[in-house]
Amino acid sequence: MLDETVVVVLDERKEQILRAVVTEYIAGGEPVGSARVVAVAGLDCSAATVRNEMAVLDELGLIMAPHTSAGRIPTDAGYRAFVEMLRDTGAPGSIESSQRELVGQLLSAATDVDDLLARTTTVLSQLTRLVSLVVAPVFDDAHLKLVELVSLTPHTALLLLVSDTGSVTKRVLELGEATDDDDVARVRSALQERLVGRSMSALSESVSAMGADAPVELQAVLSAIAAVAASSAADEAVHRMLVSGRASLATEGLPRGDLSRVLALLDEQSTLARVLDNSTGDDSSAVVRIGQEHDVEDLESTSLVAQRYQLVSAGALGVLGPTRMDYIKVLSTVGAVAEQLQATLADLSR
Repeated sequence: MLDETVVVVLDERKEQILRAVVTEYIAGGEPVGSARVVAVAGLDCSAATVRNEMAVLDELGLIMAPHTSAGRIPTDAGYRAFVEMLRDTGAPGSIESSQRELVGQLLSAATDVDDLLARTTTVLSQLTRLVSLVVAPVFDDAHLKLVELVSLTPHTALLLLVSDTGSVTKRVLELGEATDDDDVARVRSALQERLVGRSMSALSESVSAMGADAPVELQAVLSAIAAVAASSAADEAVHRMLVSGRASLATEGLPRGDLSRVLALLDEQSTLARVLDNSTGDDSSAVVRIGQEHDVEDLESTSLVAQRYQLVSAGALGVLGPTRMDYIKVLSTVGAVAEQLQATLADLSR
């Protein structure tokens, strides 16, 4: 794993040349020659001078010549230097206003947290044409905001639990014994009176305590509710991972062996969640992991742009693709989507 804090300091002309090599290689996927650099960067010097400067960048490990090509391509260290240049100059800026509007419309229409995170994953992959990853936050500190219980048949009832984070649990309860509408209404009233405002993680214990003191005819309903509450709390205690855009990797030029390893890793939710969580910083700014900076060997042909979001506890979102990704576009897209995600989460929690 490379130390991403090691950044080579370059003079202005070498920065211009490196920027030209990176942007041209990202755009075309072909080694970039000195004449092309002069044209792209608008340098007031000869191609021969640029070749000399490129030789220095090569010695510094920022670019390299693939095989016998006269052109150069960026190394992982070169991409890192390029990303740091973006940060120093205030880039990458923002996505187009039309795209920002679209992100806002799609995410703000979400009905609950699960719907919002699914929409976020889809939007990220569609805008970047890369793999998008979203880790749902663990709502250990969430509290019950709304509870409803509706009789469906003498043996079934519909339970709805809504937390103050916007998380929704909706289950059909199998009651076992016949329970009339009046008894279901009594339980609903008791739940609303005694459970709203309580920690979601303590719901099962609270309902079980209610059942111990309840009349016999209500115990089957309360027992079923306690089981659902326990299951819901267990689900929230584990990071949930959402992935979209796997097919994009097949068109992005990853070597076949690397592609198969990355695709296999995308099915390992716990590993992915750890990678994404470890890749984000303590604040809400985007973090970039490039090639050998990953602590998972199977990702060394890829880059990850990740950002943290917060609602009660932290979650993370990111975009995974080849090291030859469009860092300017991906950074601005991740930033815009994370901002809208945060705003919509706040609305859902009200």
